[in-house]
Amino acid sequence: MKKINFNEAKAIIQQQDIKPIGSKKVFLHDALNKVLYEDIFANCDMPEFALSNMDGYAISSTMTKFDTFCVIGENPAGNTQTLELPLDGAFAIKTFTGARIPKNADILVPIEMVTKTNNNIVVNNFTKVGEFIRHKGDNYKKGEKLLSKGTLLNANHIGLLASLNKIFVEVYESPKVGILVSGNEILELGDERIHPNSFYNANGHMLYAKVKEVGGEPKLYDILRDDKHIIESTLNRALKECDLIISTGGASVGDYDFISKIAEERNKEVIFKGVNIKPGQHIMYAHFNNKQFFALPGFPNSTLVTFELFVSDVLSRMCGYAPKNRIMKLVTNNDLTKKGDKLEFRVCNVRDNGVIDFDGKKDFQSAILNNFCPIDDCRVGLAILDREFISSGEAIDVFLL
Repeated sequence: MKKINFNEAKAIIQQQDIKPIGSKKVFLHDALNKVLYEDIFANCDMPEFALSNMDGYAISSTMTKFDTFCVIGENPAGNTQTLELPLDGAFAIKTFTGARIPKNADILVPIEMVTKTNNNIVVNNFTKVGEFIRHKGDNYKKGEKLLSKGTLLNANHIGLLASLNKIFVEVYESPKVGILVSGNEILELGDERIHPNSFYNANGHMLYAKVKEVGGEPKLYDILRDDKHIIESTLNRALKECDLIISTGGASVGDYDFISKIAEERNKEVIFKGVNIKPGQHIMYAHFNNKQFFALPGFPNSTLVTFELFVSDVLSRMCGYAPKNRIMKLVTNNDLTKKGDKLEFRVCNVRDNGVIDFDGKKDFQSAILNNFCPIDDCRVGLAILDREFISSGEAIDVFLL
């Protein structure tokens, strides 16, 4: 099967009919990082009546010809009484932050702007009508849409839902994602490393975390040794147990690349095999048993990059939300060169001023994960190199990670 270019691969994925797998009600705390299944509307005005935004004194604007006011009471937050300010004299009610503004009052003078003497206050400066007062419906009005279906819920959304007394929330079910890691050289965490050509299971645990970041429910299978029967048997089990399967390793053209050999036997179910990119050219996308399947290359950089470029789009749609556009035009402060005709995705630092650089980056190899973990905590992206030479100061496309 001939390699296709990056845009062709992205177009194929975008054209797939990918739907979420269902919905369920969950307790509010369990809705974090889930996707909202329904629009959320306000069931009342908030606030339901005018509230004080400061500790101060509530007075009527009809009495601003006076500067001395008699304080006739206190009004704490949560006061169940509805207080009324008399209009037959210069009266004030001490009103605390969050308390309902008394009837007939439309000015709140902060306590810092008055001088108190016994039961009276002298107003040094009058505030404007309505200043320091949160009016009815300022937050939102009854019937106003507050959250849209398809929102990936974060802690801010949880707070808003709690303010609406939403104990249970209808969310999309998280798709189950099977992760298959193959290779005789792979060790599981905690295993003793006897041979220097053995490597710990970075790909499996990185993909586990990536799936959770997007909103899926990962299942990491035991490391698969280079045995076609074992790999095929585990793949078939994962196809029964999961909604999406990701393999890493065994997707190239070597004697021990058994994922690739299995794909050859199921050629009619393969959507594309090979994309003309660097890193990650051996990525494969298939519909095995009508399930979404991605075979990612085994080198950690290639695994990470191909997950971000391809798998995350499919997984987010299965979770119930649309993938965001993550490509921005940013300025490079380095001259950039590349060899060959492959579209190259080169890891870079993304600075707050809209400039990218390559400070601290090692020579670009497919096994360097620390390139993606800058020690100065800047954001990371993938500079997209589409020609042999790009000069410093040019704006280029950067895929944000």
